Amino acid sequence: MKRSKRALVIGGSLGGLFAASLLRGIGWTVTVFERSTGALASRGAGLGTTRELVETMRRAGARFDVSIAVPMTGYVWLDADGRVVHAQERLNASSTWSRVYLPLREAVPDSDYRAGMTLERVEQKGERVVAHFADGTTAEGDLLIAADGNFSTVRRQFMPDVGPRYAGYVAWRGIMEERDVPAAIRSAHFDKIAFSFPAGEMSLAMPVPGHDDDTRPGHRRYYFIWYRPTTPEALRDLCTDANGLHHGISIPPPLIRPEVIRAVKDDAAERFAPDLAEVIARTELPLLQAISDFESPKLALGRVVLLGDAAFVARPHVAAGVSKAALDAAALADALAGEADVDAALARYERERLDFGRRIVAHSRRLGTLLDGREVPPAQWTGDDAYRDPRRVLRDYGAPHLVHDLTAQDLVA
Repeated sequence: MKRSKRALVIGGSLGGLFAASLLRGIGWTVTVFERSTGALASRGAGLGTTRELVETMRRAGARFDVSIAVPMTGYVWLDADGRVVHAQERLNASSTWSRVYLPLREAVPDSDYRAGMTLERVEQKGERVVAHFADGTTAEGDLLIAADGNFSTVRRQFMPDVGPRYAGYVAWRGIMEERDVPAAIRSAHFDKIAFSFPAGEMSLAMPVPGHDDDTRPGHRRYYFIWYRPTTPEALRDLCTDANGLHHGISIPPPLIRPEVIRAVKDDAAERFAPDLAEVIARTELPLLQAISDFESPKLALGRVVLLGDAAFVARPHVAAGVSKAALDAAALADALAGEADVDAALARYERERLDFGRRIVAHSRRLGTLLDGREVPPAQWTGDDAYRDPRRVLRDYGAPHLVHDLTAQDLVA
């Protein structure tokens, strides 16, 4: 009797779950190893959807529930007085991370999902690969899929010099209940993504599902993200708490110094329309995120393959990190199903996804051009400088070659 091939998936988040479900669908035996012991469903406040994400979830046997998506009808650019400078019709929908995670997790049997497993190193033995874990146990398979995020342990072992690179700006994020959103926003453009472009900066705000993924009017939430150029020295100061302890490139919201939060809210009052400034002012503990990106030069490393954020991280402007992980997993499953030889399948996967990953990272960098801290007069714009024009940003916001303009039909099985 022919032995079923076995894959070891390192990382039990979305990319790993997509890979596990899709490889199970082509007859592989799959075991997922997740470092965390707690539930992952609470990660993330909102999530951009694409047609490709919805279709890949269906293929993985994880139905996307239309009832937990908040539809949006377009983009608006608001000036400092709250006037609409430019509007663009564009159907879109925001959902929640948990509503992608939960169906995918249910599609993987508990017997094939092992929590609390911290990978220490990977060993390759010809056509076999062995994972060594911190508890002293090992697991062996025909393939190891690294879906362990942008700080991937697997990638660091094989390519220690490849990793996230600070983009030169940070994002301040916050969320509030719909009932607390200023009335002018609720009545004028709550159903749209509202962009603002203070000099050299960018923000956007949008509706997202509320508590327990409630999408009923009056029960949703309003989410904002504000991008600001920040030098590495200033970032270090932002990530230093009141006791002088530096937390690296991120800091837990409760440890952000009060004077830093006050300064952010004061700056918002100077730069934004009063209603949007009020949204930021009412956010008690905003979240600070240093924006970074990277691209891996290789995806196939013997019988080890990189997938999702372990392979490429694009800046948030493409709103497609989860969609990319889904498509990576689909491409890997297709390659393994279409090639009799595993090594040939991994080479095919690498060719296809290297190109896509490079293009999506490059596009995310273009969309962040106006945040590079330079002042370039329009008469001197060349190449990507066209993205200093907010109209160009709105036109191309999102990921190239993915369908963000979802209709109700796209969300119906």
